[in-house]
Amino acid sequence: MDFSLINSFIAVAEEGSFSTAAKHLFLSQQSLSKQIAKLESELGTELLIRSRPLRLTQDGKLFLQTAKEMLKLKQEFEENSGKSVRGENTIHVGIEHTLARAILPRVLPDYMSRHPEVYVRISEESPEELEKAVSHEGIDLVIGSISSPPGSYRERTLCRREQLLVVPKALMRALGPGESEALRDSFSQGVDLRLFEKLPFIKQPRNSSGGRSLLHYMKYYDVSPAFVCELTNVENAFQLAVSGVGALIYAKLFWDMIEPRLQADYLESIDLFPLPYLPDTDNVCAYVRRDSDGRSRSDELLEDIAALLRNYEEGAAG
Repeated sequence: MDFSLINSFIAVAEEGSFSTAAKHLFLSQQSLSKQIAKLESELGTELLIRSRPLRLTQDGKLFLQTAKEMLKLKQEFEENSGKSVRGENTIHVGIEHTLARAILPRVLPDYMSRHPEVYVRISEESPEELEKAVSHEGIDLVIGSISSPPGSYRERTLCRREQLLVVPKALMRALGPGESEALRDSFSQGVDLRLFEKLPFIKQPRNSSGGRSLLHYMKYYDVSPAFVCELTNVENAFQLAVSGVGALIYAKLFWDMIEPRLQADYLESIDLFPLPYLPDTDNVCAYVRRDSDGRSRSDELLEDIAALLRNYEEGAAG
């Protein structure tokens, strides 16, 4: 039995949609449909009633429970066997979009030079999409923030995700005509978001790490900023802030990973102010599949990433 077909069926059954399941599995909808048709052919029965909404047949309901049990047995085998049925030379890494930009170029080249035989598959997604992908596909290593990781994963906090308020200089001048320099100095150690509530703000979706941080600060300060636009990609949002569209809450980690020369260019157009660290603000965490063999390739890559972020935090503290 091809376990990828089982994974795909469970995803479609639980999502009730080919398009949504395909997104979570990082497949095209056409490929996913062919997988389900192949599974039905192998089983000799229809599993789905292809209507709107999508429904399971009676055999589909029965097989869903069987499929979950099969994956559970497969997982138990992998955790107690020296060889994985997924292939010994492949690791699947799930990582948040912007964390990928900040972290992977600094760790993957050295890791891959040490392991030229390893094929690294990277899936860049939002925290919500990664959480569903973990449940449906069993990614080896996840870097980001997941609210409810499966019990088959070990969780490890890597570093705090502190936030900055990015304010275009033009908006700073409008905030305090003739007093922008004095305001800038008074905010250098931290800001009260209530003082910026009337400025135009750039919003991010609540299912993204940036969007969740924004919601935490809105609740903490009891503010309702004047949003002028919403973007999924935080780097595009940052570029709009640089261009003067609006203020933005932006992870300090992302800013610190930008080359100093580019930072200097950006600081011609924006001011950056630290926001207080909130205990419920997302940390950068790692989730790695449990491996009874000890130090797996995923563990080694995780240690490389952990070392990078540890050095980063120590440098930021210094």
